Amino acid sequence: MDLQTFLALLTGGVVGIILGATGAGGSILAIPLLVYLVGVPVQEATLTSLVVVGCSSLLGVLRKNRDHHVKGRAALVFSSTGLLGAWVGAFGHTWIQENTILLLFGVLMVGVSVWSLVRRNFPVPEQVEGCAREFSLMCVGRALSIGFGVGILTGFFGIGGGFLIVPALIGVLGFPAHYAVGTSLMIIALTTVGGILGHLEIASMELGLTAIVVAGSVLGIFAGISLSKKIDQRRFATVFGMMTGIIGTGMILETLHHVVW
Repeated sequence: MDLQTFLALLTGGVVGIILGATGAGGSILAIPLLVYLVGVPVQEATLTSLVVVGCSSLLGVLRKNRDHHVKGRAALVFSSTGLLGAWVGAFGHTWIQENTILLLFGVLMVGVSVWSLVRRNFPVPEQVEGCAREFSLMCVGRALSIGFGVGILTGFFGIGGGFLIVPALIGVLGFPAHYAVGTSLMIIALTTVGGILGHLEIASMELGLTAIVVAGSVLGIFAGISLSKKIDQRRFATVFGMMTGIIGTGMILETLHHVVW
C-alpha cells in the first residue's frame, strides 16, 4: 500500500467515524484532508467529498433504520429542495477561484467550530413530539426552506451540511437527538445527489482514489455508530468543535500566506 492510498483510507475513516457518531460534521473535514493530506485539487476534492459523504450516509441510514430512528417523510421533504440547492451550489463553485474557496471554507470551519461549542448547551427534546410525531404543513414549510439553504452549502463546499441539519431537526422541528441523527443521515444521502450531478457536469474525479476513500468511510461509519452509543455526545462535540476551529484557522492562514507571498 503506497502513502497516498493509506492517506485516502485514513481520510475516509475519519469522515465516516465522525459522521456515524454524530450524524453531522464529518464531511466538513473531508475537503481539508483531501486537499492538504491526500493532495487532490479543490474541484475534484469537492466532488469526491460529496460521493464519500453520500455513500457513508446511506450506509448509516440502513443501520439507523434498524433501530427505527429515521423519519423518512421528514427526510424526503427536507431533501426535495436540498437536491435543487445542491445542484445550484455546484455551479456556483465553478465561478470562484480555488484560493477563495479554501479561504471561505476555512471561515466556514471556524463558524462551525463556534456553533458546535455553543449549541451543545441547547436543550434537546427527550420525547417524540411536534414535527417528529406529526409532520404538519407548517413542518413541511420549515423543512423546505431550510433544506434549500443547506443544499446550496452542500453543492458549493462539498459537505453534507449535518452541522446545520441536526440542530434544525432538534431546535426547529423538535426531534429528539437519536431521531435527528438518523434522519439527518438520510437527508445528507439524498441531498448530495444534487451536488454530485451538478459537479459531474463540469468536473471529473479519479474513480480509484474515490473508491479507496469510500472504503475507508464505510469502515468508519459503522465504527462511529457503535461509538455513538458509548460516548458523551456533549464532550465529543467539544473536541470536534475545537479540532474544526484549529483546522479552519490553519486553512485561513495558509491560504492568506499563499495569496500574499
